[in-house]
Amino acid sequence: MEREVETTAEIFARYQRSAAGRLRYELAQYNLERLHDLSRPLRALDAAGGNGVNTEFLLRQGHKVTLLDSDPEMLQQARQRLTELNLLERCQLVEGTLEAIAELLPAEQFDLILCHHVLEYTDDSLHILRAFQKVAAPDGELSLITLNPVSEVIRAIVFRRDPALARSKLTDLSYDAKWFGQATLYPLEQIIAWAKQSGWSLQDFRAIRVLADYIPEEELTGDQEHELIRLEKELAGLEPYRRFGRYIQFRFTKQDAYPSGG
Repeated sequence: MEREVETTAEIFARYQRSAAGRLRYELAQYNLERLHDLSRPLRALDAAGGNGVNTEFLLRQGHKVTLLDSDPEMLQQARQRLTELNLLERCQLVEGTLEAIAELLPAEQFDLILCHHVLEYTDDSLHILRAFQKVAAPDGELSLITLNPVSEVIRAIVFRRDPALARSKLTDLSYDAKWFGQATLYPLEQIIAWAKQSGWSLQDFRAIRVLADYIPEEELTGDQEHELIRLEKELAGLEPYRRFGRYIQFRFTKQDAYPSGG
């Protein structure tokens, strides 16, 4: 009997259980606690938050969270997890796209917006960043994570041993994310410029997975994974290492006035 094709939600749930997936979430949440003040109750938006791993993290700390995603299966996974953990009461699940956020959600509502690993898969980053600005509270903050094109140059050498490919990656910003589809990787300076045009001011940024990806997962013991996490946490905010991470995690704050023009 032919095996049924896995859905995106099933593939992603399996990825989250891998060493790379565990690192991705643990380090992102570690960075969240260092980039943002999570000590006071927040109204948070987990935009395109999938099956709610980061939503769960925020709910456990006492915040109220709106989880928005366009995949109903992802939202169902989130509903099941949060129900089992007795966390659903403080969470609102909304099915919809990033592009429609300003129409789906009230203006100036959220103290913290998470947009993790999404912007590189969208067609109009400026529109989405401006939509976030509309639904953010007057002193709201944005946690934005994007794939880092610098890491693609390094990976071409480490994994492919191909200097010509590495050189091409200096200008070729396309990326095949397989089951997530085609992506475009944006340099740090481009992200910052778009954010400024959209009413966001950069406060800081940190890295996720600076060196971890270059150790094969099958070679990692439990102790090595623990030490690797310790190393990554130290590298995340250090120059120049934070510029080489597989992902860059930005902290933006909403500007007092929406910029004119641009």
